[in-house]
Amino acid sequence: MTTRWDSGEIERMLAQTLNDEELDLQARIGLLGTPQEQEDAILLLFDRFRRPLMSFLADLFADLDPDERASAVHDSFRTVLKMSTDGELDPDKPLTGLLFTVAKRRAIDARRKNSRRIRAERALAEEVGGYLAGTETGRDWKLVVTLEKAAQVGDELRRFVGTLKGRQRRVASVMADFLPDWLTNQEIAQEVFDRTGERMTTMEVKGAKNALMAKFREILKHELF
Repeated sequence: MTTRWDSGEIERMLAQTLNDEELDLQARIGLLGTPQEQEDAILLLFDRFRRPLMSFLADLFADLDPDERASAVHDSFRTVLKMSTDGELDPDKPLTGLLFTVAKRRAIDARRKNSRRIRAERALAEEVGGYLAGTETGRDWKLVVTLEKAAQVGDELRRFVGTLKGRQRRVASVMADFLPDWLTNQEIAQEVFDRTGERMTTMEVKGAKNALMAKFREILKHELF
């Protein structure tokens, strides 16, 4: 189906294009000026392109929260300003494409971060699930995963650290601090050593983790089931 444009619509689109080109040029000139002129140039760009950038990201990254998309958009303007103050901005190249490119990259970063967090929460969920296997709460644990409460497990673990002592607390502290990443026993042992100077074998880490996770299981039975 061919879209028909009347002469008025074509004139409005052409005028908008010309206005955007002029605005872009004006902003580039401003970014070469004083700090106040640079700030004014960014505000000029922000007023014109904030909404188009938000719409652009909403179409491509519907899985991100609105706040995450807004953060990516704001980062694009901050990046342009920083590139200007650092002398890295090419004044001969339009800013519009740069804004959209940076916003898209920031949104991709946010998506990757969310993906790592989800994988880590699943890893923690599977780890706890291993301790629940064969217990009376085994079926309930499947419900936790089904209801996507794994994120709550991570929050509970962080609160749980303060109730522990000795090696169990040191191991749990490392585990909680590195969320959303999930460390191996060897990596936990190295991190405990880096923090405290105490050397723990992987078997000692495993033993401490077994003990603290058994306690953690009891908390989960009351908090999540």
